[in-house]
Amino acid sequence: MKKYLVSLMLLAASFGFAGTAAAVVIPGSSYSIYLEGSKSANAFNGTADFDTAPSFARRDGLQLILTESDTSLGGKGSRITINLSADGDLFPTPDETAILAIGSDDGLDFLTQVALTDARVTLRNLAGATVFASDNLVDLAAQNSPWDGAFPAPSSAFGIDQIGAMGVASITFDFFVNELPGGQVPEPASILLCGLGLLGVATARRQRAGRA
Repeated sequence: MKKYLVSLMLLAASFGFAGTAAAVVIPGSSYSIYLEGSKSANAFNGTADFDTAPSFARRDGLQLILTESDTSLGGKGSRITINLSADGDLFPTPDETAILAIGSDDGLDFLTQVALTDARVTLRNLAGATVFASDNLVDLAAQNSPWDGAFPAPSSAFGIDQIGAMGVASITFDFFVNELPGGQVPEPASILLCGLGLLGVATARRQRAGRA
């Protein structure tokens, strides 16, 4: 699995992604999004802007659309949603693992310090039916309180196994955060970004829709 992390560091394809107005994410700030099929040799690492409109790119012959939202849940809570959709199967090879990451090169930037309390990933097919829905994956994040804006961690990724040829056409990341006391976010923690290095790939077991 280490080879996927090496690819994550070396392959880059930037494109201007965007979304809706932010509640805790700095509007217009950039972050990275990564996906790869373990057998398809179709790694993709794009630079996204957390902005106000959907944007488009191409990967492996597919049209990609990325949208974002940052919704206040009342009090100090917010939900950050990043959705990547395509016009075909993102992981077309049977039995392959979906390798995913947000902020592997550049994490989300926040207006204030936040704690990541819940992180979930949902994969759907072209008809909108759920193919995979994770439990709370917050423990995969290297830094939760305050959150560094990367999932699972800078220079790393996680895997969802046996998802190939399941018709996955969209990936939704839902991050639930709570604002922390203490005012504005300090300057980016370069020591954290430099010190973590390559981390292991964590594999999430596939869960079918409707499973308890």
